[in-house]
Amino acid sequence: MKGPPANAMKGQRGLVGLFFILSLAHLPAEETVVCEAGKPILPVLTGSTTEPVRELQTYLNRITGAQFQVAPGRPGKAGLFVGLATDFPWLNLGNVEALGYEGFILKSDGKSIYLVGQEPLGVQRAVTTFLHEIGCRWFFPGSVWEVMPSKKTIAGSWDVRQKPSFPSQRRIWYGYGTNAKNEKEKEEWDRHNRMGGLFEIRIGHTWHGLDPKKDFDQHPEWFALSNGKRQPSKPCYSHPAVIQRAIDYALRQAANGNRVISMSPPDGLGYCECERCRAIFQGATPSEDHGTLFAKRPDGLVVNITSESFFHVVNEVAKAVGEKYPDVLVGTYAYSAYSHPPSFDLRPNVFIQTSTSFRRTSLSREEQIAAFGKRTRHLGIRDYYSVYQWDWDYPSVAKGSLFLPQLVSDLRFFRENGVTAINAEASNNWGPRGLGYYVAARLMWDVNTDVKELVRDFYEKAFGPAAQAMERYYVRWYGTLANVSDRQGSIAKISSPSNKSEKTQDELDHTEPAVAASFNRDSIKASFQDLDEAARLVKDLAGYRERVDSLRMYMHYLILRLQLEETAKGGDREEVVEAIKAETIFGARLMNTNMIHSRPLLGKAFHRRFRDYMKYLQELPEGQETKGLNKGFRSVRDDVPTHRELDELWAADRKVLGL
Repeated sequence: MKGPPANAMKGQRGLVGLFFILSLAHLPAEETVVCEAGKPILPVLTGSTTEPVRELQTYLNRITGAQFQVAPGRPGKAGLFVGLATDFPWLNLGNVEALGYEGFILKSDGKSIYLVGQEPLGVQRAVTTFLHEIGCRWFFPGSVWEVMPSKKTIAGSWDVRQKPSFPSQRRIWYGYGTNAKNEKEKEEWDRHNRMGGLFEIRIGHTWHGLDPKKDFDQHPEWFALSNGKRQPSKPCYSHPAVIQRAIDYALRQAANGNRVISMSPPDGLGYCECERCRAIFQGATPSEDHGTLFAKRPDGLVVNITSESFFHVVNEVAKAVGEKYPDVLVGTYAYSAYSHPPSFDLRPNVFIQTSTSFRRTSLSREEQIAAFGKRTRHLGIRDYYSVYQWDWDYPSVAKGSLFLPQLVSDLRFFRENGVTAINAEASNNWGPRGLGYYVAARLMWDVNTDVKELVRDFYEKAFGPAAQAMERYYVRWYGTLANVSDRQGSIAKISSPSNKSEKTQDELDHTEPAVAASFNRDSIKASFQDLDEAARLVKDLAGYRERVDSLRMYMHYLILRLQLEETAKGGDREEVVEAIKAETIFGARLMNTNMIHSRPLLGKAFHRRFRDYMKYLQELPEGQETKGLNKGFRSVRDDVPTHRELDELWAADRKVLGL
């Protein structure tokens, strides 16, 4: 940190500056009044960062109805100081250098409040945290899920110094993409929930500069010997020419400004098993396991042929890149046939992203992550929070990473084992997965967040008088960790397949979480009743009503799916086609709600979603792979149902469910 200006010790201003230098870092947090009875008490005092200042002023004006003034920060002034520590050199905030890229200080002293970072993004995180502290929430993307309190008085005491649990990257992304509106809303959600990281880490599959057609024709020996013959399925990672081509490719990428150079192999199997690659076994006889070759070497280590040869190339590339571009990382997945950790350490500029699925190793996931954590300085997780063709936007999360006990356990385990980055594939399906995404984001920033209190806050602020009804709704699909009503020794009667005895809530949370419901008529009927009660409780309360309505739209969509499943049992072609049409059209209408992932439903995943019914669609334009997209009932729409229309649909659904 720079010292005070040369004239800072002259006159009264200098004396005030000296007072802050001597005392601020040692003062306990004291209640500070920001606004009282609709009258601003403190101005917003700025440094060199402009966007966080603008955001803070905007939201304070909205919350209080007042007009907050903005002025440059100066010694002796009292206000909301928003900026870099170097913008306010007369303040002694203590060890600011340790805050890093995103860390911040949020502190009050009875006269002023300080929202300060070492870097600009740290200032943004300070503002976001302060807004959260005074009641702002961004639960799901979109204005419907923004909670903005109305307060004429804002006062409190703060003494917060934070930086993220996963500093390299915190990313939840849509595997099938989405439209521009949804994307913008997701970007805003990311910012307000402190997603991001030191820099963007994008790792994908690559040929390392090889042309699998041209180079194979000229140099088949550069490619994999698989199933007894050379074929352009993968490079041969032990061939010197392949290693040099990979180095040249990576150096070009670094010269073009890439900060993370992806070296992951092409996807799929078909890796090389030639004699040069087999040399890593040191004479041991390999055996096939998990679709790849393993052997126990004479030194006692179990090694994998692909991991040993491929990660050797990664190290060679990292050495060459590091010598010329010391700030550039060489990144790769630990995935498929190269899931097993190598027998050697990886270079300091290697970034490993282990996959939680498609693992071809006998190690447990925990053993694999712990082993890679000992081999590399930079360890990330490639997780799967939702994949459209796996869960189809159904409501249950029982088998996924977002099942809350699993999510909490995973993220805390990752943090304990040196993971610094989380990269999770998701869908734009906040109807079934939104609570999980929100909890995941809050835990990625602070892995020790109290999840029970976080979920309680979600129910109360998102749904108000309908909080208890919505709690029942979410517990049905997320299990006991979503249950916040039974606390501290009280008995919650939850049944699991193996144990139907009564347990305390704490025991349930930490030993045998309830199995979430499956999609069927009974579970949909119960969920409908929860949402029906919630809708009655908030029918005259804007904000709460719109959120419940969004989930009612999702429920109507599920009822259309239920009708399709039940109609298909009869086998009447026209009725089945009409049921498919109804689900698809209504799904398209939800595109701009973020409730389901409409894009893959309408697009290339349509045939996967309705795979069991394609015999009914084969003669229709919409049933054709190449001709159906955005035609007929597979067209993109923007006519989101109104509240009145939803009530009409809801009344019809009541009859469908026999209620």
